[in-house]
Amino acid sequence: METMRRGTLLVGMMLVAAGWTWQLVGTAGSAEAAKAEESAQAAAATAEYPGFSVNVTLSDKAMAKLVAGKETVIVAGYLTGNPKPGALKKYVDEMGEVGLGEIQMEVGPGVIARFGPITLKKDAFEQTDKKDAQLLINVYSGRKSSSNNLLDCGMYEGPLKPIQGTTIPIACKLIGE
Repeated sequence: METMRRGTLLVGMMLVAAGWTWQLVGTAGSAEAAKAEESAQAAAATAEYPGFSVNVTLSDKAMAKLVAGKETVIVAGYLTGNPKPGALKKYVDEMGEVGLGEIQMEVGPGVIARFGPITLKKDAFEQTDKKDAQLLINVYSGRKSSSNNLLDCGMYEGPLKPIQGTTIPIACKLIGE
């Protein structure tokens, strides 16, 4: 019975974290279910996300150049949020956003970058409207074989929550290709 309750609580927390809501039916166990829902909602409002992956695909020419030059690929992410009314000015940047942190990973050509868990700066998160954090992902070469970036890549810009547990595809080619 205890194992079943824990399983139900875990499923409930996952559903709330994913944005699902439900209505409790009946009175038996309602207080326990209400506590579980409250805990799940509190967890969903925290400044931590499970993580995601980025699959950088390279054109044939880009792959050949990176491999020949023993070059790496850098996947960099910039996390932001919207300021709440009355947010402290020291947290709001020139674009009107609150910086919630940065993530970065250096991988070999053709290797998937796996990020997680993603923890936002808690003090900065408190200055946001606590709606979904935004993520901007840029990809560029590691500058091992050249002082200049060699890659022309797509990017991802959007909310952080829906990409949790997914793989974001970003295509790259050589600059000028």
